[in-house]
Amino acid sequence: MTNPVAAMKMLVTYAVCIPLAIFVGYLLTNPMDYGTLGFLAFVVAALMSPIFIKWHYPILIFGLGCPIVLFFLPTRPPMWQAVVFISLSIAIVERTLSSGRRFFSVPAMTMPLMFLLATIVLTMELTGGIGFHQFGSSGGGGKKYVYCFTGIAIFYALVSRGIPTNQRNLYIFLYFFSAALNIFGDIGPALPQPLSYINLLIPPSSAFLQSNVALGITRFGLISSSCNAVLCWMLARYGIRGIFLSPALWRLPTFCLLMAAAQLGGFRSVLLSIIIIFVILFFLERLHQTKLLFVFLLGGALAIGLMVPLAGHLPKVMQRSLAFLPIANVDSEVRMDAEGSSEWRLKIWRDLLPQIPQYLLLGKGYSFSESDFAYMGGGAFAGQANAASQLDSTQQALALSSDFHSGPLSTLIGFGIWGAIGMLWLMAATLWLLYRNHRYGDPELQTINTFLFASCVTAIIIFFSIFGAFQNDIGYFAKLAGLSVALNWGVRQPQTKPVAVQRIKPLPQPQAA
Repeated sequence: MTNPVAAMKMLVTYAVCIPLAIFVGYLLTNPMDYGTLGFLAFVVAALMSPIFIKWHYPILIFGLGCPIVLFFLPTRPPMWQAVVFISLSIAIVERTLSSGRRFFSVPAMTMPLMFLLATIVLTMELTGGIGFHQFGSSGGGGKKYVYCFTGIAIFYALVSRGIPTNQRNLYIFLYFFSAALNIFGDIGPALPQPLSYINLLIPPSSAFLQSNVALGITRFGLISSSCNAVLCWMLARYGIRGIFLSPALWRLPTFCLLMAAAQLGGFRSVLLSIIIIFVILFFLERLHQTKLLFVFLLGGALAIGLMVPLAGHLPKVMQRSLAFLPIANVDSEVRMDAEGSSEWRLKIWRDLLPQIPQYLLLGKGYSFSESDFAYMGGGAFAGQANAASQLDSTQQALALSSDFHSGPLSTLIGFGIWGAIGMLWLMAATLWLLYRNHRYGDPELQTINTFLFASCVTAIIIFFSIFGAFQNDIGYFAKLAGLSVALNWGVRQPQTKPVAVQRIKPLPQPQAA
């Protein structure tokens, strides 16, 4: 006897799946069309929705550092933006359906983030709105606004729940090692044909878009990012004490090899940031009170002494990382390239300084017109090599698109004094939160809490002195604060000692005669 309920389910399944399969087959006749890719992505997302509903939070942690881009969508947005909004949306629905799903309340972070959100929205409305040239708008600049909004959303997505105490190491691993996938961007073009399609998900760096790729000269920026991510994981997981004083013999050689490989990108800022965070961690872990202080001083003096005669024999891309050191005997061509980059950066800062009063009350925002867009087709660093010959570097592509390579300038010119107040407020709130959890957090989280606090201090130093971008650093500070809240289940407070109550001894009872 046929079950009517089972028969109805079977009919509904066939009625949905067969037409859908026919339609998908028809679309696949033109697989590279954006409409086809978008529809297929929708179908895949619908099929994977149960996975996202159950595992959206670990996916969020993994996606925050993941370099994958959604190549099948216009503008090729990074995956982390999608997972932030998906995770936050699911968390809001869960909170609506269950009173037990509460977000952690952190007013110290909410106030500066809401102030920044209001500043960004008001500036956007008063300076031309939000435009996406890829969607046919006459102007552009919308992608940077999306970075700002997503950066603010990161914090609320992270504080939607706490990380289970028995899974802390797993989440820390997911957070840092997802960025190690950057390595496939640089090695992807060298893989055989079926495997090289990985560059659709992880785009190669600009160096591999050229034909003159040479070992030792080409800057492997994505390999450098991967090594830097693993370095940060080691410091967050083990700390300096756990790397240099551990009986595990693999940690110190691995750390040194990663430190050297991180210089394959030729970025001086990478080496500087590693040095700064290492020094801060060294003092926060109180290693200056141990024998390691003498060891590091002796090792540093030996490294400086060897660098003078040997730096010129290193690969040129590594020499570029050391070019800011006056003692390094680097190749003259490499030093000229590094000095030209620094000169270009200083010139654009000098040319932009007179514009600050103009945008002090109402910032420029990120919107730009179609005529401005015509200047941006010559490459991100167009004009950098001959920066000295440029009369006004503010008309270069990076300046027109608000990429000033300076945290203070990107804040003041982009959003005026109100953006500066909000950014300083956000930095102070993040420092306060991370310091509280570093000082009063669970002893088992001491290493990661110390690393997060040192990372925040390093990011602030880099923002004001070397490189910064308003739209990127909002998300970075929000990410550090949100991860700390999730790991520590809130903002830790000092433990109050119980007040000792003096017990009064009863008076002796008179004895009967």
